[in-house]
Amino acid sequence: MASPKTIFIVAGGTGGHVYPAKRVAQKFLDEGFKIIWIGTSRGPEKNICNDLGISFIQVPLYGFRGKNLFTKFKALFAFLLSGFIFFFKSNPFSRKNYPMIVFGGYVSLISFFYFKGPVFLQEQNTIPGSVSKLLFSTNKVSKIFCGFEKTKIFFEEFNKKYIKLINTGNPVGKIKKSNDKSSNLSGFNILVLGGSQGSKFLNEFTPNVLSGVKNKISIKIKHQCGRNNFFNVENAYSPLDDDIFITEFIKDIDEAYQWADLVISRSGALTVSEIIASRSAAILVPIKISIDDHQKENANFLASNKAAWILEETDYFSEELKKLLELILENEESILEKKENIAQIEVRDSETIIFNEVNAWYQ
Repeated sequence: MASPKTIFIVAGGTGGHVYPAKRVAQKFLDEGFKIIWIGTSRGPEKNICNDLGISFIQVPLYGFRGKNLFTKFKALFAFLLSGFIFFFKSNPFSRKNYPMIVFGGYVSLISFFYFKGPVFLQEQNTIPGSVSKLLFSTNKVSKIFCGFEKTKIFFEEFNKKYIKLINTGNPVGKIKKSNDKSSNLSGFNILVLGGSQGSKFLNEFTPNVLSGVKNKISIKIKHQCGRNNFFNVENAYSPLDDDIFITEFIKDIDEAYQWADLVISRSGALTVSEIIASRSAAILVPIKISIDDHQKENANFLASNKAAWILEETDYFSEELKKLLELILENEESILEKKENIAQIEVRDSETIIFNEVNAWYQ
């Protein structure tokens, strides 16, 4: 009996890297592949591998940008130690060479210790991250799966024709479209998202604004607050009633987008891609301190298509959010307009495209 085709998947740390990797991993599992996942202990990746029956290699890598000199030295040591761990746990003396798919972020640095097979990169953001730029500039990757057309344009400017660039979109699964009802003041649903880890800023400022709006208009609220933030957010909503649902993490994000008339959210690449796929109307609040301004660029992609509203983190955020919500609720056509505009953005079957490109290496 022939051994199954095998790939390495490298992703860890935050949901923005891990959940796209999970969806791609599921596609390869469905096609009969064996997967070896390299990740850390700090993100959800180890639990995902346990659930899916995937072999897991844990490495002690962590980020170093924006850190002090001592932490950078520790990160360098962790990088070398991670390479040692990966080298010996990945069966270095086997003659077989497998493709490796990396999903950006500092964990992707492990690919510098892999010399036997091709390395493919899936970049989620409109402006690539530091490690992705490094992998590209050092010619470590042979194909890049771009989350947005703007991502592809960024890489194309360097004119490296021997690195294949493919606009795959981001892996978000089969998300259904949000409801198409116009805003109904007898039952308007608002979904608050701060990414997989929650958003301290949104947790602090949106409850008071939404509670004030709720006193005037009948709305229902679902708020994903992130780990260890539940009680603070619960206390921030006043008064708390059956129309307010708070959770640390929404497991069925598909259902949540279908339920919502309006999303208030950070603008991480995965969230923006989910908003596009679900055809949701959204107010995006880019994180103020973001390396390379990823979130602002992601939000601008939708705003340039007149497919979302953007609010910046300022001292006047609460007042501006209140005014914007009142304008939206007074004009039901604005919701429908945003949904119509976002529907013009192409949604691709990212998982299938990535699978076909990687599987072609085996042909």
